[in-house]
Amino acid sequence: MTRWFFTVRQRFTPSQIEDWQSYIKFSGFVHITEVVTLDSILCPDLIDHLIDEDWSHNIQADYRTTWFTDLAYLRQRISPTDQNQLLAILEQPTHIHKVLPGFNFCGFDILDDYDSNSLLTNFDPFSGIFSPSDVNQFGLLSDPEHANAIAAQLRSSLPDDPHCCNCRVWQIARNVELNAGP
Repeated sequence: MTRWFFTVRQRFTPSQIEDWQSYIKFSGFVHITEVVTLDSILCPDLIDHLIDEDWSHNIQADYRTTWFTDLAYLRQRISPTDQNQLLAILEQPTHIHKVLPGFNFCGFDILDDYDSNSLLTNFDPFSGIFSPSDVNQFGLLSDPEHANAIAAQLRSSLPDDPHCCNCRVWQIARNVELNAGP
């Protein structure tokens, strides 16, 4: 059975002009239209404090306490705006999984062992492992085999790097209703 988790993140778009221009220069992703990522710096988590009821619906593991297993609960917990995005995420996919109704497939991210930094969107470029042209319009990889191959190469090439040694691939889908804005 496919086990989706859910999180609410701030959007990172060209409307954040100065930050966006700096990011494009850093990343080399000149063709992207928006960053959709689980990276907590580029797209911060919008659940900034947990309430008692959250503990009945969240993932109770290091670095994942603001990720939820109950979509209905998370929907009532958030206030939708055009500056946030509700994401459905799936850990270690080997193929493109059918996304839930109301969500669109965005791509695959590679997160560090802490589930907080994206090795695709917010890490020094890895010459020879992947290039900016490998990512889609959201800064993600579109093919799970390619994403898993890059993650495997990062783990084997940089086994002592705490960000790379246990990196994992995540499939990301975004809620359509919440993200009908710009």
